[in-house]
Amino acid sequence: MYENFDDTRRASESIRRSRAAAKAKKERRKKLIIRRATIVIVCLLVAALAIFLVITLGGMLFGGCSKSPGGSVVQQSTVSDVKGGSESTDTSAATEANNDALTFQTPNIKDDGETEGYFSNDIAGVYIYNGMACELFGWDDDSATDYASAISEFKKKAPEFTVYNMVVPNHTEFCLPRRLNDEVGTMIQSENIKKIYESYTADVQPINCYNKLCEHIDEYIYFNTDHHWSGLGAYYAYTAFCEQTGQKALDLKDCEERTIPKFEGTLIGSDQTLWDNIDTVHFWMFPYETHAMRQDNPGEDLYQTSVYYEEEPSGPYSYGVFIWGDAPLFVCYNDELNNGKKIAVVKESYGNAFAPYLTNNYEEVHVIDFRYFEGSLKSYMEKNKIDEVIFINNVMAANTGVQVDRIREIF
Repeated sequence: MYENFDDTRRASESIRRSRAAAKAKKERRKKLIIRRATIVIVCLLVAALAIFLVITLGGMLFGGCSKSPGGSVVQQSTVSDVKGGSESTDTSAATEANNDALTFQTPNIKDDGETEGYFSNDIAGVYIYNGMACELFGWDDDSATDYASAISEFKKKAPEFTVYNMVVPNHTEFCLPRRLNDEVGTMIQSENIKKIYESYTADVQPINCYNKLCEHIDEYIYFNTDHHWSGLGAYYAYTAFCEQTGQKALDLKDCEERTIPKFEGTLIGSDQTLWDNIDTVHFWMFPYETHAMRQDNPGEDLYQTSVYYEEEPSGPYSYGVFIWGDAPLFVCYNDELNNGKKIAVVKESYGNAFAPYLTNNYEEVHVIDFRYFEGSLKSYMEKNKIDEVIFINNVMAANTGVQVDRIREIF
């Protein structure tokens, strides 16, 4: 139930990409210098040509304008300027949201300029820094575009649905100073996420949770000993989703906070010192009544349960408080909401902490774990009258080929 996907495989794949990228970095820098010099020269030539045309051709450049009776220049109208014209050039709300999603802040990571960490001797691809386990990340264009292509493929197959996609950075992006990136062999995750968001071949709406996490970088948004984000980090991503889709977000002040102490995360075995920085799981009970339906195994009947597994004890499985861990299908219901809205959440385990918050905005939240779900996502959405879907994956999963292939299998 708490299976984490192919940790060894994804770590080795990430390290391979990091090393390859480091080797190519110097070559790219040389090419970049040459490219910039070429651009400067071309710009100077174009500017010189423009000045020549202005001087020699003069008024011919204003051939598209006419003079008013008073002698002033009046620009002739185009189709888009005509009242009732169908060729409006106004930017749609969706386009504006997409543009915002492509702008990434730089995280303000606390750094004394001297502290360094060390590689774990026990778990490949993990670097220990300031009592935190940092998963190293590597990517290339092919891994980014493959994931973007997969999400686009679903939109093309089911154009009637609104399709969102959120790629979530991991803790390393916000806790490891960038001065150490080259030394330890990890890459900037915002560049990868931007590449994904730029590479859709269909009308997919990217959701940028990166900037919202940047705004709260000093808060407990990731675990120290686990590869997941915390319930608070997932909440801030949820608020980003609401802002970018024009919805009002749940206020945590209206909820009852609960905690599970002594959470031993999936990376605690990477170094003995992590036991001194043990985690606590925080979750919030909603100010409205909810219930849930859970499927233990693919194809089995669903049974009624709660959105949170409130009895989850301390120890290695405490993250399982969120929707009872990983299940092929888990449906959350807001028993007091009557707006007719439903959404599907296609996810790996990062989506577990995110999905419950959506009950504030949707009557039904259908959580589908692509690793275990059997059947057609399109058919499931049609059968249950769902017209919105968000794909949410952490950056490691989004760049792991076997995971992307599994996503395609449910289309």
